[in-house]
Amino acid sequence: MRRASRSAALAITLALAPAGGHAAGPADKPVSAAATIRACTAKALPEYQKGACLDDAAKALRERLAKAVEGKLAAIAAVAARPPSPGSLAGREDAENWRKAFLAAQGAWEEYFRRHCDSLYDFDYHGGSAAGQLASSCKIRLLATRIDELRE
Repeated sequence: MRRASRSAALAITLALAPAGGHAAGPADKPVSAAATIRACTAKALPEYQKGACLDDAAKALRERLAKAVEGKLAAIAAVAARPPSPGSLAGREDAENWRKAFLAAQGAWEEYFRRHCDSLYDFDYHGGSAAGQLASSCKIRLLATRIDELRE
């Protein structure tokens, strides 16, 4: 692996890896979409490696988002075990209502994510030579933002 490829891989790993090697949580640093995109689009990398790097980074963030969603659902499920208390979420009914609302919101976000970034490739850049990189960069930005939104 060339030096530029190794440095891009290292930058991506550092930008995407949760602190402490565990699922996203309160102590984790925010995901740096900008650092990831910069690492993948370094001038020293050939164009084909830039596109592959961005695609791999987006896939890694998809996996990290799945873990963040699992963590959020676990936190919501914990509400069911809390005893009722005025002014706070507690009990099965609150947990179920929150779970439904969260899953609906996540589904809407997934639809927006897919349609928005795909439209960059299909329409805004007409499938041109940079369209794949721009669509992957879009995915990285939106995924990083969503992961950070789910951190608490």
